[in-house]
Amino acid sequence: MTKLYERLVIFWKNIKRSRMVKVILIVFALNFLFSAIYMLIEPGTTFYQAFYWISDYITNTGTGVVAPDSVAAWWLTTIVIWLGLGITLVFVENVYLRFTKRTEKTVKFHNHILLLGYGSKMRFLINNLSGEIGVHHDYVLIHEDEERPYDLPDIIEYIPGNPVEERTLRAANAESADQAVVVMKEDADALMVCSTFQHLNPDAWITVNIRYSENVKHFKRIDIEEIVCDEELSGKALVAGFERSKERKK
Repeated sequence: MTKLYERLVIFWKNIKRSRMVKVILIVFALNFLFSAIYMLIEPGTTFYQAFYWISDYITNTGTGVVAPDSVAAWWLTTIVIWLGLGITLVFVENVYLRFTKRTEKTVKFHNHILLLGYGSKMRFLINNLSGEIGVHHDYVLIHEDEERPYDLPDIIEYIPGNPVEERTLRAANAESADQAVVVMKEDADALMVCSTFQHLNPDAWITVNIRYSENVKHFKRIDIEEIVCDEELSGKALVAGFERSKERKK
């Protein structure tokens, strides 16, 4: 039951984020509304006839199978035709903007988790998070590549841009985030990201991955809670492995 609940939560979140689904639901609701109006002004019309008539004209199909018999129905037909034309134009405009113009994407999540930077380490983190990702928190990934990573789970929102820039973090609503995970290629970039994010959201928890142990002190100066240093982790693993090999030789 838990797995089913988690899948349903993710399915519902995907529906809420889909513009196409929202348009379809709005058109479907308008179909019901105008079908009821048509039945009132055209006595004797069944619901399925009214629903078919509305679907016929609001989608600009215009087959004319169901013809109005009264003046009021003709006026309603005209209104629905123009409404359907407007919906079609809005849809075409959105498709045009999607493929011809780059608009800065924004999200309006609250208490979400920001994933800043993408590579093998962030991919490993995402693939090994406990529980079904996206059930209890919304996730937003910010990365410099214009195209969404092919292996990124659909439930994670993607914002192309440089995490170092404040406007990019604001587009991800960093001010309302619960925590951030920072994995950049260079320690200097990671420090700038942490500092900017901390400025926008001083109460959020930050976990950062850095390469060199000599840079740990810089992150401690700005009170970063979790610092994962590759050099220290590798060094400790090597020492542990060396000690175990000595034990086996005794």
